[in-house]
Amino acid sequence: MLAGKCAFIGIVLSTIALSSCRPEPRESEDVLSLEPTKALCGPGLVRRGDACEAPLWAEIAPLPASARRMSDVADVDGREAWIVGRGGLVLHSDDGGERFERVDLGTREDLAFVWADEAAIVVTSARRAWVSLDKGRTFEPSPEAPAELTRCLRFSGRVVCGSAQGGLYHFELGAAAFEHAPLDPGRTIVQAGPGYLVVATETGSTTRIRATEAPDLDAFHGDTVLPGGYPGYVDSLWVSRRELLACVMAEDTDVGGMVIHCSTSRGSAFEARGSIAPECARGPQIEGGSGSFHVMTHCNTVDMPTTFEVWTSRDGGETFTRGTWGAEFESSWRGANRMSFGTPNHGLLLTHRLLRSTDGARSSEPIEENALAADWPGGLNENKALLFPTKARGYVIAMQNTTAVFRYRLHRTDDGLHFDEGRDLDAFTDEGIPTPVMAAHGDRLWLALPSEFVKRTFLRSEDGGRTFLPDGFPGQGQPVAAVALGPGGLGFVATTRGAVNTRALYRSTDGGATFDAVTLPAGTFVRDLRVLDLQRVVAVGENGLILTSDDAGQSFTSRRGGRPDEEKLLTVDFAPQSRVGWAGGVTSAGQPLLLRTEDGGETWAASSLEGGSSGAIVEVAAATPSRASAVVEAPGGSRSLVMTNDGGQSWSPREFPGGDELRKIARLPDGETTFALGAHGLYRSSTP
Repeated sequence: MLAGKCAFIGIVLSTIALSSCRPEPRESEDVLSLEPTKALCGPGLVRRGDACEAPLWAEIAPLPASARRMSDVADVDGREAWIVGRGGLVLHSDDGGERFERVDLGTREDLAFVWADEAAIVVTSARRAWVSLDKGRTFEPSPEAPAELTRCLRFSGRVVCGSAQGGLYHFELGAAAFEHAPLDPGRTIVQAGPGYLVVATETGSTTRIRATEAPDLDAFHGDTVLPGGYPGYVDSLWVSRRELLACVMAEDTDVGGMVIHCSTSRGSAFEARGSIAPECARGPQIEGGSGSFHVMTHCNTVDMPTTFEVWTSRDGGETFTRGTWGAEFESSWRGANRMSFGTPNHGLLLTHRLLRSTDGARSSEPIEENALAADWPGGLNENKALLFPTKARGYVIAMQNTTAVFRYRLHRTDDGLHFDEGRDLDAFTDEGIPTPVMAAHGDRLWLALPSEFVKRTFLRSEDGGRTFLPDGFPGQGQPVAAVALGPGGLGFVATTRGAVNTRALYRSTDGGATFDAVTLPAGTFVRDLRVLDLQRVVAVGENGLILTSDDAGQSFTSRRGGRPDEEKLLTVDFAPQSRVGWAGGVTSAGQPLLLRTEDGGETWAASSLEGGSSGAIVEVAAATPSRASAVVEAPGGSRSLVMTNDGGQSWSPREFPGGDELRKIARLPDGETTFALGAHGLYRSSTP
């Protein structure tokens, strides 16, 4: 970030906003005269055509790690910019990246590339392209391509795409099928300049380059062959849209490193210019212009997930210096590692976060960042746990993996939209742990970690997580399966099967300052529980266990149990101020197990999900007696969301934002609002 110039940067719903000052322009900065063509959609809305509408899910306060959902960036002219990513993600800015609105493309396909100029925007997935000729108001999909595509662009009225297998695929808008222009086999990249097209094909360890000015792509000229180096050098092909200049990176066989080759003859011939010797020689990309070249490289291996570099030349590519954008020790290996310059000075760099430079890569500032990871600039951030005890008050636990240590941080919101910068939890481990659990009643908050690899597995707070107090939990340091809180300081902590020298269940009547062990039959393991009122408590667990208490947990009565070891009830929840609740888990046959009660847990009736697929219900969330949600985990670990509006007579799948992995859900008692936590984003839906 530019020191002393910019302060906190926030994201509110689907609009990404830079809430600090913009750096004062330097004398050399470009003067931009293009005005926005339309107002960006406001917070929580998505653009469909000319209208701003409420989406099914609105994203709130995503982590910077959500940039890993992003795949490509295009800076058109220093003002207009586009970003695409997994799950049909499309973001648009008309003010140089200070704010982004979300655009509905009408697809959930993963989007890999975006190309844009003043007249057209072309977005590419694996086998399809979407084209807009009206500044992004509407997009027209292409036919499905017969092979995997690389970047697509618009040239002489056609959409032209490279191919991962070789050759070009192209079509005119409205056509029923792609046409194929066969070239050499191998990954093929295409770029367009003023009136001509340049094509590069990766053939073995070489890059072969040809060009054409024919609108129907029936004739090519030039035939340059360069040493390719690492696979992916072909993707460095860059062609200026404003001048006769095309460049590509190649291996420097004499001294090592890589050398830039450029053409001023419409791609007919390329000549070597300057060279660079980056620490990381993967995935080179070129951006800029004749007066200011930028070359980006990165390390993209699991054993070196650390750096990206940006080298800049201001003498036409003869000499390069490593700019202040790069050589940062960052875990960028899961990011897109793409950059785009709309002017010589204004550019966007996308790694595992989004950076912007307004001074020709001399310096940069982060754009896509907010308080959910304010002090976690490195590592891989991932959401782990979610709790919304009220519509406004919510908590998220995020985890950071810094390749050697896992750290955990608690974030809080008091308006359901904006999260604070968080506070680190006393939980450091060299091993990732299962999902933390939380319970709250008023400002009282309990946190528990189901792992023996952390120092404190139980934490308690009396001020909503702002500070944590000493506790009297006898099983401190042992893994915890569940916590529950009720009125008057009543609360429960259940340990896991692997806990050592502990009891299965502990009870507190003073908010966690002291605890007493609850007597349960040997071999009883509670996996979840709820406090319904001052007296009623319901617990579920292994072997199909259901327990109820009518004396505030001093004693429990078994309502169900004795089932095979494979049968487990993992989750239970009750509608607020109601005796109607749900319990979920897995049967001994590996099928989802779902039970419903209308009398506070004394009797239970089975409910079934449509489809009968294998898996387990790992979470239920009851909003009202008739409305509830359930998270179903398939054997491979993927999760899906189902909902009922008729008390469980029928369950329907609910689409979850593409490109993110479902972690947790929370239902509010209004019966309509649902919060869903993804690995890299938090989403809210107002559709019952």
